[in-house]
Amino acid sequence: MKKLNLLDKIIIVALILGITGFTAVKIGEHQTAGNVIEKQAPIEFDATFTGQPITANEPLFKVGDSAFITIRNVPYTELKITNFDFAPWKVAVYDTTKNVFAIDDPSKQNLYNVNVTLKDNAIITEDGPVIGGNKIKIGLPITIEGFKYRLSGVVSDVRVDEEK
Repeated sequence: MKKLNLLDKIIIVALILGITGFTAVKIGEHQTAGNVIEKQAPIEFDATFTGQPITANEPLFKVGDSAFITIRNVPYTELKITNFDFAPWKVAVYDTTKNVFAIDDPSKQNLYNVNVTLKDNAIITEDGPVIGGNKIKIGLPITIEGFKYRLSGVVSDVRVDEEK
């Protein structure tokens, strides 16, 4: 009988590992991408941008427009804006009965909190919706960019449309 050299031993071990891995996937011991993805569904998520200095006279956003987003410093794509809200920067004041009120801060007239709702189709997994290879969850850093603006903030809400 001929002696096996090192290359023959490596090939035999690789074949055994390959057959074992293939068998494990087939009998369900190991998850593949097909097992992880549950479905695809449209999602809406809110991105909140706090303390943004804005002096523009015309609105930055329009419902139905597209805005380019970047998730965790990785460019993704353009998404549709379905809603937006601008709120001036507020300050807490007390009255004589120790009630607290929030009023516009007169010292920061051009500072705004901006909330933008975006829509996309996502892959729904056990861990939540995924777009552009990123799980979309509250607190995720996000940047939104248009012709006249670039704002950095975080995801503040995620809604999955379960009906479709």
